[in-house]
Amino acid sequence: MLNFRKFHPGVYIKDSLDALEMTAREFSIRTGISERTLSAIINGEGKVTFDVAYKLAKFFDDSVEVWMNLQSQYDTYIRGKLIQEEIDKDWALVHDIKDFLVQYGFVQENDTKDVIVDKTRKLARVNNLTSLNSPDPFVCFKNIEAQEDTKYFLQNFWVALALNKAREKEIAPFNRKKLKESIKEIRSLTLADPKFFFTRLDEIFSECGVSFVLMPNLPNTTIYGATKWFSKDKVMLAVTNLGERSEYFWLAVFHEIVHILMEHKREMLFSLGGIDDDYTEQMAFDMLIPSDKWAEFIKNERFSSRVIQEFAAKQGILPSIVVARLHKENLAPYGKLDRFYYVPYRIQK
Repeated sequence: MLNFRKFHPGVYIKDSLDALEMTAREFSIRTGISERTLSAIINGEGKVTFDVAYKLAKFFDDSVEVWMNLQSQYDTYIRGKLIQEEIDKDWALVHDIKDFLVQYGFVQENDTKDVIVDKTRKLARVNNLTSLNSPDPFVCFKNIEAQEDTKYFLQNFWVALALNKAREKEIAPFNRKKLKESIKEIRSLTLADPKFFFTRLDEIFSECGVSFVLMPNLPNTTIYGATKWFSKDKVMLAVTNLGERSEYFWLAVFHEIVHILMEHKREMLFSLGGIDDDYTEQMAFDMLIPSDKWAEFIKNERFSSRVIQEFAAKQGILPSIVVARLHKENLAPYGKLDRFYYVPYRIQK
């Protein structure tokens, strides 16, 4: 049996003209359908509109529905082919993170390809995952390195997951003044036990109109943090515990605080060694260690374990943050102090 859905209505019109031994020009005159419209339909490029269906039904002595149904069935068939092509393109993006999706309960291990793609689209709130294949100009990231299309997808998908969590939280309207005033207390939390400080950090940000989200690391990305405004007066600050090291976590937090205070709602800031991002990172370091105190500290050029510990204690911050700044400014070689300060750092919400 022929599958009528696979054939454009123009095929039936052409067959009828052949059977009637009638030219398209004559048919156009007899039906009142313009030659241009008729030619497009016969060639499978035009659609049978209601007006055309009415004229065809009148000429062939059948119903408008017959012709409209032919067009609808053909459109559905074509749409079905396109849908499968879109699923295949999306699956090419998402199949590498299936384990991540299963691990965090977003999909089930036995879900089909089509189901996984559908669930992932819903998570990201997009019709097609390929729409995430380009940089988002409304997101500020901390430490983005790769720029390949697949990396953009992973970055944007991670942000979409973070936004889902951010929107669920009840927070006050954004208050820039309150956030600036809270920096001192946030800074003091660098010395707190990571098992307990998260609750207070979350409270501070919520009171300032910042939805603070801790996210798992997504494989093959180098995101430490991201900022995105999701309403006029609410902003997300998301951090991932990539590397599970204290200095990474706190630098990401303060890096994103700088983005928020600068209110980069429409500026894309990738950490690619650019001037803007270097400036942001410098401001983050200065929030953690006042520039005048730092200038005085590095005058001696003596950065032993004891000296670093004493300076960190005076500033009320973690020694690992001091070491990180020394490395950033090429004042101390990597490796020498790592065993003292680069320790595992797990955040437990």
